[in-house]
This record gives sequence, structure tokens and C-alpha cells, in this order.
Amino acid sequence: MIELVAPSSLHGDTRNPRETDPDRLELIRLSLQKFGFLLPIYATSERMLLSGHQRSTAADDLGWLVPVVIGQKNGCDTAGANLTFNRATNDFALTDIDHSRISAADLLKQLASLSDTENRYPCLITERRSVPELLTLNFEKFERYAANAARQLASYGFQMPIIVSAEGEVINGIGRLQDASARQEAEIDCVVLDSSIDPDLVAFALNRLSMDFQFSEPFRDILRSNAYRRSRQRRTSLGSGFLFALGAGRCKDFSPGREAARMRSLYGSRVLDFGAGHGDEAKILRKIGLKVTTFEPYKSNGQKPCVKAGRRTARRFLKTVAEGQTYSSIFLASVLNSVPFPGDRDHIVTICAALASPETVLYAAARSCKDPNWRECSVGIGLGTTAARSARFILKDEPGTAVSELNDAPKIQKFFQPSEFERLFKQRFGSVEIGVHINNVTAICSKPLQIDRKALVDALSFEFDLPYPGGRMGLVCEAIQAFEKRLEVQL
Repeated sequence: MIELVAPSSLHGDTRNPRETDPDRLELIRLSLQKFGFLLPIYATSERMLLSGHQRSTAADDLGWLVPVVIGQKNGCDTAGANLTFNRATNDFALTDIDHSRISAADLLKQLASLSDTENRYPCLITERRSVPELLTLNFEKFERYAANAARQLASYGFQMPIIVSAEGEVINGIGRLQDASARQEAEIDCVVLDSSIDPDLVAFALNRLSMDFQFSEPFRDILRSNAYRRSRQRRTSLGSGFLFALGAGRCKDFSPGREAARMRSLYGSRVLDFGAGHGDEAKILRKIGLKVTTFEPYKSNGQKPCVKAGRRTARRFLKTVAEGQTYSSIFLASVLNSVPFPGDRDHIVTICAALASPETVLYAAARSCKDPNWRECSVGIGLGTTAARSARFILKDEPGTAVSELNDAPKIQKFFQPSEFERLFKQRFGSVEIGVHINNVTAICSKPLQIDRKALVDALSFEFDLPYPGGRMGLVCEAIQAFEKRLEVQL
């Protein structure tokens, strides 16, 4: 049921992924004046907005009430729901990252030339129309990704209407129509456009205005804290990051026990596993006689990592740093795929280089753009029908990057080109050898460059103040002191 309420009665999600863009907000305000609320906004039972933050702000500026659907979020992660609304509200194909068939300036001119609507709330009046008949009229618009996005949203307990012309052409919501068909619904709620309204302009205004956003800083922290390895991602064998330098093939065919002597000879006696996940690989390495130091600030046993556990593992690691523990090898086995942003990855490499002696070799591996998961992101079905955790969409700001697991703690996945991997490590190492192993890009790095003290302080300030659902790590001073003692320099 849709309620008309004052915008002030609702509150925004402080973790809303989108930053407010004044120019975009002006377009939204103008589109409301010309078309009204074609779709309602959505909020939790606590009246926290899940969809419609910007439209609510624009309506408040106009002195309007807002049409809102108050519902339970069925245990969904509100961050994931917010992103899913963005996808499900629009008729996106998987690879759609921009709908700029018209410039914002031209759209502003076209909207400004229209008369203001006399009906502020078209979404309050819906018609029940036949799903089979609408499918027949619109079969050329079918998009499985859009349908799966709608399915994901429906799993949260929200059913959005679709927008159609008087003749039954779907202007917005082809995915929602397909999902209704899959659920064998006979009819679906439709908002029918007045014949005086240009349907093409409505379609573009909805899609374009809903699509453009930049991650807000609070949401960037959500993506950082959600970078933990999930409980299903346990390992019973060593991954590519530990095997590629040995010339090994498939991970499951490699026997650490039989190759123990060769591994000890190559990697030395003391190694660091930076970003150790569940610690499964570290246990395997210890069984063959290697002394392994681990660092994993987001270690999880199935629940989201907590700040208390993060501080505990960080302090153990910093103790070894302050004691001057040297490493024959450092491994970045797969962590870089889950580190959300380029600057964050730079910080990790900076810290690893500071921990490397002239004799240390760093071995890094990360999934490449040839990985099947990236192919699914970029050309596949996207939101899979068989596994909700495959919910994902690609980002336009950085190549090879997708947001995945929208249904449960959304996280960034970065897939690398070899040239990107090379640039990442050449900033801090004099020798960088780039290769491939199965679907991974690899790097063997040595000869750490002279430490850039400012860059190291910035890196430590990032890595040892990581965000958690219950606060921040808050160990920056301890980290700087540990590295000062180790390096015998003042940072």
C-alpha cells in the first residue's frame, strides 16, 4: 500500500551508496514537476529509505508529499537492497553502464519546455493488466538480466509496478514484467502514461537519472568491510598464489607433501601471508615445515568481521613487525581481488614493500579478466537464477570491476589485466616479473625501492584504521610505532 507522507517523516540511509549531485538533483526535481511520481519510493518498516533518497529531497524542495511503500526488508542487507533497487528500477542489460543518448544539458532543456503536470502522483492509480498480453506486445525488449534483478528485489518483499503506454508498450519495468511471468502471475500493476507525455523522454529520464551515481564515502567503507572471505570459501588445497612460481598446474592436482622440499627451497623458511583469509593455506604451509606469519584484519567464521577481532589480529601482526621479523617470501595470494579501490591496493603494496628486505621475494596472484567469473559479469546473465550470491553488476569507473553479492553484504571484485598488475607493483619494487597461471595474473617482485615515508604513513593510516560494522580498527599510532622500530626511522 502506498502512503502519502511528508519527506521529513522518512530518514535516509547514512550508508546510501550515492553522493548527491546538484546538477542531477535539479534534473530529478524538474522531472517530478513534469511527470510526477511515476513510481513510489520505498522504505523499511523503520521508515529508512531504501529507494528514492534523491526524489525525496527534490520533493521536499518542491513542498510536496511523497508516495512511499513501507515494508519489511526480510533480513536483507540494506546496502545490497539499495543497489538492487538501482538495477531493478531500470531496464538494464548486464553491460549497461551508461544511458547517455542525450546530454544532461539537452535533457534539462527538453524537460523545461514541457508544461508542469497536474497529477503529482500517477503511481497512486494503477491498472491491472494481463501479463501474457503485455509479454506478447513487448517480447523484443526481453532482458534476462533485468528480470533477474527484479527477482532479486522481489526476494526482499517488494513488488514494483511497471510503466506502460496506453497501448501497452512497456516504458519502464520489462524485467519486472518478465519476473511476474516467471512467477506465473496472471496480471501486474501498471502505471499508464497519459497520451500527452512523450514515452521516450520518460524512459530516458527514469533510466538516466537513476543510473548516474558515485559511491559515497560511507558506502565505500561498507564495501571495504564487506571484503572478508565468505564461510563457503574454504580451501583444502593451495591456490595459484602459492603455486605459480613452482610451475604447477591445477591447484587440486598439486601435493604439498610431495613437493615440500622444493617449496622450502624456493620460499625459504619464514613467509608472510598478507590477507590470509581463513588461514587455510597457512595451515598447509606449516604442515610442510614453513614458519608462517599471517595478517587478516577481516577474518570471519561466517559472520561479518568485528572490530574487536580485527584489533586482536592486527596487534599480533604488529608485534612481529616491531620485533623485526624478516621474511624470505611474502604472499599476496588472492586478496587484491577483494580490495575495493585502487588507492587501497596501493597501500597494501606499499606496506608489503616496507616489510621486504633486499632478499625478500613477493609472490602475488589475482584473478584476471580471463577468469570465468568476469566473463559472467561482463557478458553473462549477471544475476543468476540458480545462485543468489551471483548477483552483481559492473562498474564504469574502473575497468574489470564489479559489485557482487548484492543479496548479502555487497563487495567489490576486481579482475586485473597484466598491465594493471605490473603498474601496481612497479611503484614499490625494482624487479617485477608478470605472468599468468590458469585464470590468474601473477607477479614475482624483488628489490624493494627506497621507502617513501609519507606514502608509508598514508598506507598505515589506511590499513590500521579499517572500518568495521561496529567502528574502526583505531591502531594507526601503534602501527606507525611498530614500523618505526622495525625500520629504525621516524615516520
